[in-house]
Amino acid sequence: MKTLSGRVIKAVASKFWVDTEEGVKVCFARKKLKADGEIYVGDRVCAAKERDSFVIERVEPRTNVLVRPYVANVDVCLIVLAIEPEPDLLLADKVIVNCLAEGIAPVLVWNKSDLEKADLSEYDNVCERAFVSAETGEGVKELAGLIRGKTVCFAGQSAVGKSSLINALLDSPALEVGELAKKIKRGRHTTRRSEILALGEGTYLVDTCGFSMLDAVDIPPEELRLYFDDMERFRQDCRFNTCLHIDEPDCAVKAHIGSGVGRGRYERYKLIYEELCDRRKNKYD
Repeated sequence: MKTLSGRVIKAVASKFWVDTEEGVKVCFARKKLKADGEIYVGDRVCAAKERDSFVIERVEPRTNVLVRPYVANVDVCLIVLAIEPEPDLLLADKVIVNCLAEGIAPVLVWNKSDLEKADLSEYDNVCERAFVSAETGEGVKELAGLIRGKTVCFAGQSAVGKSSLINALLDSPALEVGELAKKIKRGRHTTRRSEILALGEGTYLVDTCGFSMLDAVDIPPEELRLYFDDMERFRQDCRFNTCLHIDEPDCAVKAHIGSGVGRGRYERYKLIYEELCDRRKNKYD
């Protein structure tokens, strides 16, 4: 019995389009898989040929699952910012925390860099950054190289240019866009339809600018510091090993604000910490 391995790139009702080494195959699922749970776009699967069709026999273990729409095994999240609208760095920091909690690499992408380039130096020790212009093409080829071989989703405020950036990446020669990406109709997503764009060389774009990561961080307040690497690296010099960098005496993190820890990053850390504390209090009140 012939079997193929591949990535689910589209799901409509009970049909699944799987990108394999022999091209895209339309597959169905074993009843057992349907009973055990859904098959998500992004899943790595093994399908066997039966007569004139392929049947998904196995879903490989997932590294993560994101919702609205459900997408599995995301590697990178491009967090898109721009000079207009005014950048919401609190949202960006929340998305970064969620990414790190899910094992996803966050990348800050400053779009519309032809208008103005921002100072993102406070993220030097946080995540990778990219400066691009979907309008002029500046930096798009470099960004395409950065995400080569990855499954990529997008997050950010409305009107920062996520759709334009997707289109710019689709036309980037570094990604060698295939016929599949050209044929897929973008921008249509319902509860019955979800898909990603397969761009060749193992690169996939989660094609939904309404993608929701998102801004609600759901971790215990005392664990938040673990997701702020730029601050956590100084914790060994705090008086207390359990220092939360809020009100504790002899806090090394607070001593490095402005010289190793961005002042804005620290203030946003405190805001997120307070939100998590309030959420815990409301949950048990």
